[in-house]
This record gives sequence, C-alpha cells and structure tokens, in this order.
Amino acid sequence: MAGVTLQDGRYETTFRPDVAMLCASLRFRGEEYIAWPRTITDFRAGKATAVPLLHPWSNRLASMSYRAAGRRVSLRGLTLPRDPNGLPIHGNLYGAPFEIVRADRARLTAYLDYGAHPDKLRAFPFPHVVSVAARLDAGRGLTITTSVEPTSDRPVPVSFGWHPFVRLPRSPRRDWELRWPACEHIEVDARIIPTGARTPQRAQRAPIAGRAFDDHYALGRDRRFAIGDGRRTLNFAFDRAYPFAQLFVPPRRQLVAIEPMTAEIDALGRGRTPVVEPGDRFSASFTMAVTAD
Repeated sequence: MAGVTLQDGRYETTFRPDVAMLCASLRFRGEEYIAWPRTITDFRAGKATAVPLLHPWSNRLASMSYRAAGRRVSLRGLTLPRDPNGLPIHGNLYGAPFEIVRADRARLTAYLDYGAHPDKLRAFPFPHVVSVAARLDAGRGLTITTSVEPTSDRPVPVSFGWHPFVRLPRSPRRDWELRWPACEHIEVDARIIPTGARTPQRAQRAPIAGRAFDDHYALGRDRRFAIGDGRRTLNFAFDRAYPFAQLFVPPRRQLVAIEPMTAEIDALGRGRTPVVEPGDRFSASFTMAVTAD
C-alpha cells in the first residue's frame, strides 16, 4: 500500500492520506499492533478497519433524519454506510483523500475540505475543514489530533470519533487483560441506541477470555484504557474533548476496538453534540503507546 511512514525511536507508524488519513500500521520494536478485520476495499465502501476516522458522526444515528445547529436534515435516498438494522453508521468519508500539509520524520498533518464536496454536504450541511495531525514520539507513542473548523457563517456540530482495531502480536486472546477506568456505563437498546439510563462502574482490570463487548461509556477524569498480556501493554489515553468511549470486542476474534468519541451515540440526532462556532476550532487528541509490564 502507498502511505506515509513516520519513525521515532522504536516506533513506526503508517498513514494513508489518500484514504481518509487511515492509520494503517503502528509498530513497536518491529511488531504490529494494528488489526485489519477488513480490506482497504471494504474501507472505501464505508466499513471500518485498522484505525479509521469516523466523521461527521461516529457510531450510529437512530433514524434517517436529524436536527442540529438549527437545521433539519433528511438522509433518505442517500448512499451511506449502514449497520445491520439499516441505521446510518460511521459517517460518510468513504476514504476521501486528504491533502498533506506537513510530512517529516515523525509528524504528518493533512486536511479535507468537507465543504468542497456537495455529495457529503447533503448528509451533513455544515461546511468545514477537518484536519488530522499525527505525531510520533519515542517516549510517548502515537498522538492523533483531529480538528474541525467552520468555513462558512454556520456553526458546525461535532460528533466525530476514531475506531482503533488493535491486537497484541504473538499473544493469544486468552492471555489478554482489559483495563478501563471508573466511568458510567450507558445503557443501550437492541439497536445500540442509548436509552437514557446510566450505571456507575468502578475501574476494572480483568481477562477478556471468552467475553464479548459492544458497550458505551461516559468517561470521568480518568480517560485511560489498556490491553495487556503480562509482558507488554498497549495503552490508550483520551483528552478532555473525548468524554465518551465505545468498547468493541467481537467473540473469538484476535482484536479489540477501544474507541474515543467526542459525543454520545446518536448525539447528532438528539441535538446534544458540541458545536464549534465560525472563527473557532474544535480539537481532540488521543494517544496509543506500548509499555513493558
């Protein structure tokens, strides 16, 4: 695959600016931590794989219309990624190419002028530029910062997220241990849409074993997750602009997804997203780093 590779210390990462700034690889000491449950062709068709940006909404919407920032938007008749229930899921980037602003040994910045794509504006009629800055640091790992800036006099609702599919190389799933912080577990219905109920949950550290998850969380001050096997740990840290997370662990698969989200599932449909005003910028960062246990 074509891509831009960054390197610092024992870390190496590859991004695909030509395919929506997909993070295609994260290697530490030569070992690969990114999982590919689907192909690049699948990704171009709207299905998540590796570490994709989900924009302008992450996860799913509850219906084929929504009202946000004073606009009512119908999604009927549009070609969008859908979940098994037919709900719109993971936005509509479809692997759109980003323009590179900066690329050097350990940094990469690229952007997409979303407002320059009339087909995308039909689903999200809020002109803006979305940019992604990747920084690799030998001591801190990979930090990905995503920013949204309005390009018209209209405010822009913010509900993007990332969907990192990860694994522990040369380690069977039965040895993996999941660690997540004290938070609130958000109850969802059969369609994975929040019901409004939340349950406080203590910080946990437990083997994954045969368990499966597709769980949604509202995070507190501690926004750190990890997956380890007793020899090394892949750590996730979300900043304050990511107050929600989705934990996805499919049964019998050698992968885990720990997903930072700027807004709750269906926040766009419920009018509960953050909003960035014209002239302002909204930015959110998360980090992935490997440590020895």
